[in-house]
Amino acid sequence: MSQSCTEKLWKPIIRPPRHYYQLKDLGNQITMVIDTVTKRTDFEIVNKRKLTLQCSLFEPVRVQDRQHSCMIYLHGNSSSRVESLTILEYLIPYNIAVCGIDLSGSGHSEGVYISLGYYESQDVQSLIDYLRDHKPYITQIGLWGRSMGSVTAILSASQNEDIKVLVCDSPFSNLTLLCKEIATSGYGVPGCCFNCFFCFVKSKIRKEANFNVDDLNIIQIVGNLSSQISIAFLSANQDQLVNSKHSKYLHCVFKGTKLLKSFDGQHNSKRPNDIMKEVADFVISQLGKQSSDQPQSSRDTKLLLLHNQREKISFQYDEVHPIMTGGQISNNEQNITK
Repeated sequence: MSQSCTEKLWKPIIRPPRHYYQLKDLGNQITMVIDTVTKRTDFEIVNKRKLTLQCSLFEPVRVQDRQHSCMIYLHGNSSSRVESLTILEYLIPYNIAVCGIDLSGSGHSEGVYISLGYYESQDVQSLIDYLRDHKPYITQIGLWGRSMGSVTAILSASQNEDIKVLVCDSPFSNLTLLCKEIATSGYGVPGCCFNCFFCFVKSKIRKEANFNVDDLNIIQIVGNLSSQISIAFLSANQDQLVNSKHSKYLHCVFKGTKLLKSFDGQHNSKRPNDIMKEVADFVISQLGKQSSDQPQSSRDTKLLLLHNQREKISFQYDEVHPIMTGGQISNNEQNITK
């Protein structure tokens, strides 16, 4: 088998197409989110592997100098911090900051490969350390992830007991199981041949990206998480990439406060407003009343305004490529990797 053919087996898993964007795609540095003046601060951090990562913090100006919470947004496998724009309007008006990050190997950050959460969880810890050192008014930190980002959130929570609130949108329960489902349904690989095929894939990933696919047994990790953590699990009913049963499996074994919401749509579909509202309410209630001290009538009015007069957001989920697409890597890859 030629090198180009074998690359099609493993490379889409750890080197999907990189999402390229311009800083202007993040919006103005000072902007209005509903009725809240919001400031965007761009900054860099260096992770444990000495890779430079690009981040953006969106903060309500009115709480910059007093205690408030922050949700770190963790994007999908072929995406970037631009995706964090999709949750601003649901959290910023309630004094919850949002921090986006280009995880290693994604967006404008350095890194040759992604690892579906394995090394990305280290990126999250580096970001949390930075926020603790440079943003003393941020008191509580939660994680909101989609696809790869949701798995990253779970791994991060298993490594940091200070993380108490997660939103896990379309996580996989086990990477080997996910790859088997994709190989058999999407590529027509017979089930009896999968183990031989995947043995090669795992070996190549270990050699190229230096992690073991078997370590991403997320259902086991979720089952061992502290019951002090709160998690909202989301899934799309027509998801042809990560079947909705994965979220249900994880929800079933998790022992803490939990929410499970499903909706009509696919893996990269725009999330329904009512689902986003319910998840935001869950986050607000779990993070504490210091971030949601407005009267309920005021909150309902703002959410109605959001529904009827949405700000224009340039990023849509369906602009990115999901895992196992087999897409080509941009010729500009060498300008970012390290």
